[in-house]
Amino acid sequence: MEFRLIHCLSMKHTNHTQSNDRCEVSIRLSEAVIDTARSLGVSDTDALIADAGIDKSLFNKPESRIPFIQQQRLWELALERGDSPIFGLHFARNIQATHFGLLGYMIMNCQTIADCLEAIVKYQFLSGQGGEFSLEKTKSTTALCYAAMNSELPVTQHRVVAMIAAHISFGRWLLSCDYKPDLVEFCHVSPAEAEEYEAFFEAPVLFNRGSNKITFSENITSRRIPLASADLLELLSERADRLLANITKQSGITGQISKLLVRQMGGTLPSRSMIALQLGMSERTLQRRLKDEGTHYQAVLDTTRYHLARDLLINTPLPLSEVSAQLGFAEPSAFYRAFKKLHSVTPGQYRDSNNR
Repeated sequence: MEFRLIHCLSMKHTNHTQSNDRCEVSIRLSEAVIDTARSLGVSDTDALIADAGIDKSLFNKPESRIPFIQQQRLWELALERGDSPIFGLHFARNIQATHFGLLGYMIMNCQTIADCLEAIVKYQFLSGQGGEFSLEKTKSTTALCYAAMNSELPVTQHRVVAMIAAHISFGRWLLSCDYKPDLVEFCHVSPAEAEEYEAFFEAPVLFNRGSNKITFSENITSRRIPLASADLLELLSERADRLLANITKQSGITGQISKLLVRQMGGTLPSRSMIALQLGMSERTLQRRLKDEGTHYQAVLDTTRYHLARDLLINTPLPLSEVSAQLGFAEPSAFYRAFKKLHSVTPGQYRDSNNR
């Protein structure tokens, strides 16, 4: 069974305060954080950059990338000094196409909104590894979902809101008309400013849900993008593919392991020794290669299971006990505990919330 895997495979597993220091983000998104802080009255943005440990000269190089841990620190400082409980919504109001770099220009030249959503998922790695976008589709709707790294940190709530809301701002700019989702959902608890969320999104906003996502009807996703150029998109896509290959090649062993696990997971768990043998290396070499990429075998296994679980729960009618067995859990109760620890809801609740 095929499903989308995250590019920085240890991020979903690490539900801890430390980040994977091999994960990176585009400098352009950091510009958006700084612009938002400035709009909220933070005058000394140079100090903001320095205190986050970011080299200011990188802002003159559009395709530069910085460690995710630096951008996370930038978010924390900007929130503290900007002093706004709706920083994420302010971020969306300040966002520009250039803040998304090459991906932003690609989206501008997609033929339809549906194509835009596909491009966001396919090329999200160009903007950064702070989280993962994915799509959930039914016969009449498409939902853009966002799962953030370090979901337990207070700052992450604001990052999630920013990413979801920024998409709405970008869509409204593209279409020059109403761009309204059917529904907006967030994992965090309802804030005191819930009414401001609904005013921004112009749609119902639900909190304390199983995932962060915005759901669109077909009459939105089928809309065509004015002035989109198929020829320009082809050129941009070629450039994006080259950049993506260059960026991802450093973490290749993690992706290879995950793909092998997906193909072989079906009632039993492939052992580390078996995976090492299939990759033509010793267990010790496999461990060293994973360590070089900032992760380890159990983290890759746990994350792959997590993504496969989501896919099976949403896209198949398999009973929960069979899902548990497919993922190699000895008993369903172990699966329920592991899933709830990561998602804060049971597998059944997650399936119900995504199939309404």
